[in-house]
Amino acid sequence: MTELRDLFEEAANSAPPPSRLVADELYAAGRRRRRRRTVANCAAAVALVMTAGTGIAAMAGHERSVSGEAGVDQKQSLPGALPHHGERIQWSGAADARHLYLSMSTQLSCSKEPCAKSIVQLVASDDGGRTWSDRGGPINAANFEVLGPGRLLAVLHDSPGPKWTLQTSTDGGRTWHRLDQAPPVAAVPTGSIAVCWPESNKAASACRMHALDPATRRIAPLTSQPALTLSDDLRIRESAGRLWASGVDPATGRPGVAVSRDAGRTWSTQVFADAPACSRAGCPAPYLAAGDGPIGYAVVLGAQQRVVYRYEENDGQGAGGWQRVPGAGSVPSDRLPGGVQSFVTADGTHVLFQVVTQSDQDVDGHRWWRAGADGTYEAVQPVGLPATVNPIRRTSNGWFYTHSYLDKVVYGSTDGWHWSPVARGS
Repeated sequence: MTELRDLFEEAANSAPPPSRLVADELYAAGRRRRRRRTVANCAAAVALVMTAGTGIAAMAGHERSVSGEAGVDQKQSLPGALPHHGERIQWSGAADARHLYLSMSTQLSCSKEPCAKSIVQLVASDDGGRTWSDRGGPINAANFEVLGPGRLLAVLHDSPGPKWTLQTSTDGGRTWHRLDQAPPVAAVPTGSIAVCWPESNKAASACRMHALDPATRRIAPLTSQPALTLSDDLRIRESAGRLWASGVDPATGRPGVAVSRDAGRTWSTQVFADAPACSRAGCPAPYLAAGDGPIGYAVVLGAQQRVVYRYEENDGQGAGGWQRVPGAGSVPSDRLPGGVQSFVTADGTHVLFQVVTQSDQDVDGHRWWRAGADGTYEAVQPVGLPATVNPIRRTSNGWFYTHSYLDKVVYGSTDGWHWSPVARGS
């Protein structure tokens, strides 16, 4: 069962949803607990509400702003100062090196009573982290995606009732708008993006591929769907004119990846039959990573093993193929990270994460392993990047960013190897 479906079913039972915005190293434990437990079938009472028009202000008031000394190129000696003293970064997103977005926890302490971790404050910077301002007031959000400068997508809770809706913002998160349902389309049009979302009024169903137009606020299912039970990743990965979607084969339960070279009109699906055995809870969908070119990586997690597959074009002649990377077995897999497993640097190097205990702190951190030309992996330390960051993401124009939940610092990089702090909490 995917996390979005879990979210809907838990909402139907009036339980607070698990936040997808807390740090990966913390909510990975929740993922594992969820996979281990037996989820009873329930009558889903949640409807995907996509109504026209009305903009929903995120409790908008005076936008508090804070300035610092960081620039877009991180040439200043100090990073920008984040607002909301003592609050932690739950999620980070970026459209490019200038347009940055963070969700800040509104719960300073969770030690004495349950925390509503999905209640967050969205803050943003339009100058590369030099200054920051609130975008509206606290909102109940299960997920955010950055679509471009000032354009955001979010799964927001509609009160009263257990309804979660997909909404967009075109003013950097100050106001939010629900979506109109549109008729099916053959492919994702220019200017639209591919997203995975359940069909309207079918909360218990798996998500399906849709084309979303942020400008018109319309969402339409694709007529051709990948031959997989798709993962709960909201935004479908795009690179080099390709769409990459992960999931599991509905017939065998084995992990697989679907690739489209024509904006979702047709799909080429690869099921990894030789992937390692999965746990009793079933196989998770592969974790995908891609760079600028037509090369992609799929990281597949078994019960006690992690393997990597590499996608390459067949000399530019039509569909590509997936090959298992033999050297990935050299990376220790006794403790596998939850969530994002790897990234691809600007020079095309695939970098895997390993979970390691931080001897001086009561948290886990990461060690990084880069792939060599022969497919083997060796340990590497990116310059300026602490072990406690996760996940590492990349904007569509090639800027890398991440954050440290523990240290409340946002980091940026132009190549994935050399990192500088962009903003720091107080």
